Amino acid sequence: MPKLNKTTAGVVALGVAGAAYINQRQKQDPNRGPWDPSVDLQTHYDYIVLGGGTAGCVLASRLTENPNVNVLVLEAGYSDDISASKTPALLSTLYRTDADWNLRSVPQTHALGRVMDQPRGKLLGGCSSINAMMYHRGPASDYDEWEALGNPGWNYKECLHYFKKAEGFNDPSLPVGHPRGPLTNRIRKPQYEEFEPEFHGTDGPWQISYHHMCGSTEGFVRANVALGRPFNKDFNGSSTIGVNRIQTFIQRNAVRSSSARAYLGPDQLLQNGKPKPGRGRVRVVYGAHIVRVLVQERRGVKVAIGAEFLDSKHEMHQVMAVKEVLLCAGAFGSPHILMASGIGPSPHPTIPHIHTLQGVGRNLADHLGVPINFRASPTSHVFAAERGFFKTPKILYDYKVKGTGVLTSQGAESACFARLEDIAPEFVAREKANGTWQDRSSGPQSPHIEILFVPGYYRHHNKVPVPDGKRYFTLVGLLLNPVSSGKVTISDVKDGKIETLIDPNFFEDEFDTRVMAEMIRYMRRLGEQMRQDPACGGIEVYPGIDKVPNDDDVKMQEYVKKESSVYYHPTSTCRMGPPSDSLAVVDARLNVYGIDRLRVVDASVMPKIPAAHTCAPTIMIAEKAADMIKEDWKDPTTDAQETILAKL
Repeated sequence: MPKLNKTTAGVVALGVAGAAYINQRQKQDPNRGPWDPSVDLQTHYDYIVLGGGTAGCVLASRLTENPNVNVLVLEAGYSDDISASKTPALLSTLYRTDADWNLRSVPQTHALGRVMDQPRGKLLGGCSSINAMMYHRGPASDYDEWEALGNPGWNYKECLHYFKKAEGFNDPSLPVGHPRGPLTNRIRKPQYEEFEPEFHGTDGPWQISYHHMCGSTEGFVRANVALGRPFNKDFNGSSTIGVNRIQTFIQRNAVRSSSARAYLGPDQLLQNGKPKPGRGRVRVVYGAHIVRVLVQERRGVKVAIGAEFLDSKHEMHQVMAVKEVLLCAGAFGSPHILMASGIGPSPHPTIPHIHTLQGVGRNLADHLGVPINFRASPTSHVFAAERGFFKTPKILYDYKVKGTGVLTSQGAESACFARLEDIAPEFVAREKANGTWQDRSSGPQSPHIEILFVPGYYRHHNKVPVPDGKRYFTLVGLLLNPVSSGKVTISDVKDGKIETLIDPNFFEDEFDTRVMAEMIRYMRRLGEQMRQDPACGGIEVYPGIDKVPNDDDVKMQEYVKKESSVYYHPTSTCRMGPPSDSLAVVDARLNVYGIDRLRVVDASVMPKIPAAHTCAPTIMIAEKAADMIKEDWKDPTTDAQETILAKL
């Protein structure tokens, strides 16, 4: 190959740099940025989406499939186009940063008075831009139960349609470069990558795939099978019970597939750097802190007409919705905004009361997890085997150039979903004999617990450092059907601000504590099984069976209360329900009771927390909500004012 002279090399380099600059510019959406009064002259939009999080991005994208529709998205954070969000393995570096709301609970009365972190995404895409990218819908019976609770249209069959509509499943058996196959030459492990095609969609914008899998992760699967857990080829198929690796929402090129990237990315909205023809307009305002929903009374009906927000320069603005206000601020943010707007259980001392809804902020549920840390064998394949100062160049090359390696791992690579009668029959029998057994699962195919496998040292949102340079793995037990529930309230106005007060009320019912202690016993049996596997090894180092013995219920339960953390699945604070449900906030079409043209669309509307990782159900809810909104405003050519009067 001939050598290039300096002039030619310089021209080539300049051309490459220029092409990269043009490509980057074409991906920049001119409709995104902080509010600018000199440019943002439009104050009326068809729909105003309050919160550009997991659900908000879906709604904005789907509603503007109609070219005559314009949508305003008010987002408190900024873009998720940052390395820490895009790179799967860097997810924990986002916690306690500007990309996190940095919320904390009130002191937990039944958990040793602890104040517990509540990580929530404060950037476009919300929690889908900071979480562990685990794609898990939960059991079919959970959704059938939603409908049975008085919510027609929310059974599994109907929800499955929207799970599939959202999903762009990447078939791992297809060759590299195939439109529905991988884009990277990752190491395939076919025995862990089977799936049931009839349960998956391939044409949706949200990419679902398989990526990194440590050898020790395979050992975790083998150990569970040896203890009698069934191998499940597809957690999102006909059953969710059993053990396998996790499907992830990571793109074909090994970049996180957040809802922002999937639904509001340049491929969806732009063409050559300009808004794509045939689509409506989405204006995304960064740095917008929502103050309240604006409500007027028209002919005796309370109607949401818009919203008030502070821009990035702390200046107040009002914007108006021609059709609807769509509240998508999450299980903490949505009840906060409703109560700050005067919509809630009771009059607030410093906020004019508009409408009484007893359920706003009630029924808070979340999945708690308790960890056990193990020192792995020196030859085990865990994260530490691929990391190290001298390995950094290879790690970066593998990820940036090849789209492979440890940076493609989202942390918790495998899971086991189980029922208590299968892993702890003596415990179940004892609880039933004592009259204290409580089964909140939706049926025999709905798991009570989940065991996560992390091929590294993990405690308290990764805030506890690794003790030394040795190799570790962590087992985390999650309580999927908590009996205890809490609430979200707001503070008085202080210095112009209203704080979100989060009280999950963890362990109010001691049954939850006892179940989590039983999970520790199972994880220890699992650890013993893994110790026999050369890919894992494993000696418990924290808490240590000598310090917290299996037969000491007091110490076991104390450890549970001391070490448990939330696993980012808060739900049900604006729950969906029939008019007969005194704590229901929205109906089956997600309309807020008593306030016309106002809907809540996020995890807060779930009637009951599912035995699932809640990102997938949240996106499903938003997909279904978008269709319901389109149905309710079925004639896009009708004059907006005439349509509004018809709805009133």
